[in-house]
Amino acid sequence: MAPPVDMDAATKAMFDILTQNMTQMRLANEAQAARMEKLTEELALSRDNKLRFKVIEPVKYSLDSTIKLQDYFVTFEIFCAAQYGNTNKDAWSAALGKFLEGDISQAYIGLEGGSMPWEDLKTTLAARFADTAQRTNKFLNLFNNLVQESNESLLNLSMKVERIAKQAYPTFNQLNLDVLIKNKFLAVVPTEVFDSLNIALLDRDLAAVPFEKIVSLAEKVQKTTPKTVIVEVAKAASTVVVESDPVANVQATISLRPNSGAVPRTHCTHCNKPGHAQTSCWTLHPNLKPARNSNGNFRGRGNFNNNNNRGSYSNNNRGGWSNNNGNQNNESGGGRKCYACNELGHMANMCPTRNRYNNMPPPSSFQIRAPNTTVFALDKHCGACGARGSDFHFFNSCPYVIEQQAQLASAAAANNTNPSNNPNTTPFSLNM
Repeated sequence: MAPPVDMDAATKAMFDILTQNMTQMRLANEAQAARMEKLTEELALSRDNKLRFKVIEPVKYSLDSTIKLQDYFVTFEIFCAAQYGNTNKDAWSAALGKFLEGDISQAYIGLEGGSMPWEDLKTTLAARFADTAQRTNKFLNLFNNLVQESNESLLNLSMKVERIAKQAYPTFNQLNLDVLIKNKFLAVVPTEVFDSLNIALLDRDLAAVPFEKIVSLAEKVQKTTPKTVIVEVAKAASTVVVESDPVANVQATISLRPNSGAVPRTHCTHCNKPGHAQTSCWTLHPNLKPARNSNGNFRGRGNFNNNNNRGSYSNNNRGGWSNNNGNQNNESGGGRKCYACNELGHMANMCPTRNRYNNMPPPSSFQIRAPNTTVFALDKHCGACGARGSDFHFFNSCPYVIEQQAQLASAAAANNTNPSNNPNTTPFSLNM
């Protein structure tokens, strides 16, 4: 495309640029169109790039199925046409093997059906497994002898009745077949379920009630657990004679009281109390019952006499052994009883009769020890007044010395002088 003659130089340059752009756009469109055409041809020719959708597989077929073999072949051909295409139908024969079960599957393997043409395989199987009189009589026997198996639910029983009825009576129309299935189901259910269904369907027409409704009512009235009858048989109680242990063994037994030692825990099976066995139980053997504590105090918790000092030894020291809480009274141990030897005065873990404590010293009696006469027999006397024996006292505590010191202090206060500097004052002397 040539520019006009009367244009100036600038306009011609701009027109040239526009022409070049138009040429490039035309070439680009032609290249893109060629590329799209090539991709379309490759997509049409290539089977690998073909778009496919998931096809639902048919159920497996067996001779016990309610579907006829010819009807199943129609369903299988629709599946193969959508999955594999109609180009090569003989390839469908190899795919049929995984959808067969039971006797018809064994026949397919024996015929080598995977290598047979599809039409020949379909004709052979249909002729061999057609609905013959022998096959119909087989299902009639199954239908007549139908019973509910152990642990079989009513839902499974209803499906089994429906399946066998369709196989035993293939010529029945749907209305007659529904009535036959309902009657057979009511005949094979348990007696208590049948009675409950008769009460529930008393005023209703059985032909008008759907079979699914009858099965649902049967599941509701069925008892989940069978009724169990328990027969109780009375048996004579056998008397068990338990011999008691010797009294010495019972007395030597360590109780589980807080004052006991580390001994094995025992439990009486008769009185259900700890601390002893059935052979040493007091309720069975009264002679083994230990003597009670005759102490007047309540469990050795002490008595309170008329004195005002609680727990005093000589009415001036708290915490003594006379009248305090837990006092020891006239008996050693304050009424505490040993459950090893049944004696008062000590606890079982300090009992001298136990072998483990033979090397321990005897319990203290808590008595006041008498003063030592040897100490008090020394010849000591006061240097001021000469007191001896029980009247002995030290110099600072002597009454005579105290009196003399008082006199000296009075004289010093009267004279207002130091007694040591006054020559007229008689000096104090210990020379009696």
